[in-house]
Amino acid sequence: MATQTSLVAQQVRLKQWAEQIRECQNRPEGMDVKTWCTQNNITKASYYYRLRRVREACLEQIQNTDPVFVELPAPDNHAATPANVPALGIPVDQTPVIRIKNIRRLSAEIFSTASPEMLHYLIEAFNHVE
Repeated sequence: MATQTSLVAQQVRLKQWAEQIRECQNRPEGMDVKTWCTQNNITKASYYYRLRRVREACLEQIQNTDPVFVELPAPDNHAATPANVPALGIPVDQTPVIRIKNIRRLSAEIFSTASPEMLHYLIEAFNHVE
């Protein structure tokens, strides 16, 4: 029971620290961390300790998350594909135009032939990944 209580206390503390970090990061433009800390009765060393602990907790949570696969619907037959783009006189480039990676280690390569519909589905998938 004591271990469970200490884990809950640690989680509450981390949430409070995360809120402080968010407030510091949203401080007025031109105000440095030291000034913000002084105004909020926190030492600069405590702020950076709390920042490190919150980051470690976030990384730990991300690393303990199992990968999730999301099936994307196939684009419609009228979308540009490598097979029909040369017929339009547009060269097919095999190099991705965009590479997207997020903090959950999800990544995607987007080619110039990607349809707007596929981009929409891809963005939705990135937004809803758990």
